[in-house]
Order: sequence, then structure tokens, then C-alpha cells
Amino acid sequence: MLELKVKVININPLANHPILDICRPLHEYSWFIQRIRDYMTQGGSRESAIIQAMKDCEKEGILMEFIREHGTEAFNMLFTEFNMEDALEIRGEERYSEGVEQGIEQGIEQGIKALVETCLELGVSKKDTYLRIQQKFSLEEQIAQSYLDKYWIQS
Repeated sequence: MLELKVKVININPLANHPILDICRPLHEYSWFIQRIRDYMTQGGSRESAIIQAMKDCEKEGILMEFIREHGTEAFNMLFTEFNMEDALEIRGEERYSEGVEQGIEQGIEQGIKALVETCLELGVSKKDTYLRIQQKFSLEEQIAQSYLDKYWIQS
């Protein structure tokens, strides 16, 4: 497991973070994104705002090399607009999926335990119990054997 702590820095021009003075590419990116926002606030569509901001970059000499090399990709990325809300939604889906998988695994284990206990109560042999675990839960031999060893307790 890995725990990651990330410091988030507001690089909007109005936040006036000192990193914008130190890192020119970050300053230019921030300026570019703010231009897009400004055009959209004035009523422009996202597409027209991005195009106009790219033209402004060309006029001002901002992000020139990046736009020349990656203009189409940048346009496509900005047009699809991946934001924090989308990121949180995806994170929630991933956590839900992980939770479902853990729930399924726990359910299988509980089912196997109950099967072994029932077989013990009914006097079913260890070999037949092993075969039932393997068949009912479609498990490989080694995994079925490990469950049998874990739950086969004769008193």
C-alpha cells in the first residue's frame, strides 16, 4: 500500500502564487486558461474560447512552442474539460468497484466456511468436502485445499 499526500497549489492568476513568478511555463499556462475562462464568461462557447485564447497566445508569444507542437492535442484535451468533479466521480466509482470485489471475496469465504461446517455436521468425508468446495466455487485445487485446511476442524 502507498499513502500519498499532495499539496495542491492554486495557480489561477488572481491567486498570485509565488510559483507563477518562478516558473514561466506555469505562468503562461495559467494565463492561457484564464483567457479561456474570460471568453466563456463573456458568453463564448468553450470551443470558440479555446480557439480565441490560442490566437491570443500566438499574438502575445505565450506557450508558442507547446501550441506549435501539441496544439491539436491541447485543444482536444481542453475541449473535453476534465475537472475536479469528474475526478471525484471516477474515484468514487473505483472505490465502489473495490468495495464490491472485497464483498464478493468475503461472501465466497463465508460460503465455503458454511459448506465445510455443514459437511462436518453431516459426516461428509474430507475428500468429498474438498471436491464440493472445488466444484461449487470453481476454484483451483490449491485454493480449494487451502480453504479446506482452514475450516476443517474436527472435534
